[in-house]
Amino acid sequence: MKKLLAELGEKGISVKRYKGLGEMNAQQLWDTTMNPENRIFKKVMIEDAMEANEIFKILMGKDVEARKDFIKRHAREVKNLDI
Repeated sequence: MKKLLAELGEKGISVKRYKGLGEMNAQQLWDTTMNPENRIFKKVMIEDAMEANEIFKILMGKDVEARKDFIKRHAREVKNLDI
């Protein structure tokens, strides 16, 4: 992104990052997510639903220590942090 900004110049460019779709207004949601010309679908297959459920509980739950421990144990396995 830095390379692209350097090539294009930063004048008039605004870079934003959203934690969730609920932070966007309707136009931003259409432009980035809903517009068929811009969106990309990726199929996600879950091999073990019970294991996936436990991981979601850890990562999305209120137990901060469990989340930190999980991240520390598995950080080196990450291939794509953002998609």
